[in-house]
Amino acid sequence: CVDVDMHKQSSCRSEKRKRQTEIEGKRQQLEDQILQLQHFKSKALREKWLLQGIPAGSAEEEEARRKQSEEDELKVKKLEENIHRLEQEIQKLESEESQISAKEQIILEKLKETEKSFDNLQKVFKKKKKKDIWVWIETKADP
Repeated sequence: CVDVDMHKQSSCRSEKRKRQTEIEGKRQQLEDQILQLQHFKSKALREKWLLQGIPAGSAEEEEARRKQSEEDELKVKKLEENIHRLEQEIQKLESEESQISAKEQIILEKLKETEKSFDNLQKVFKKKKKKDIWVWIETKADP
C-alpha cells in the first residue's frame, strides 16, 4: 500500500512537471503571438497614416493597397484567434496542474497517516515485547 502510494506520488510529481513545462511553452508562444499582433497592428496603422496624405493612384495601385490591407487584417484576425486559443490551453493546463497538486496532497497525507500508523505499531510491539520479556524473566526467576 505504501509502495503504491509512493508510486502514485512520484507519478503525480512527474505529471505536474510535465504540465508546468507545457504551460511555460504555451506562455512563450502566447508572448510571441502578442508581439506579432502588435507588430501587424502598428504596421497597419502606419500604412493608413502614410496613405492618407497620398492622392489616389491608379486602379492597380488602389487594388494592391486594398489587397495588402485585407491580408494584414486576415493576419491580425488569425493572430487574435491563436492568442485566444493559447490562453484557453494555458487555462486548461493550469487547471489540470491544480488537480494534480490536490491529488498529490491527498496521497502525501495518506503516506503520512500510514507512517504514523506504522510508528504506532512499532511502539506497541516494543511495549509488548518488553512486557513479554519481563514476564519471561519473572517466570524464570521464580523457581
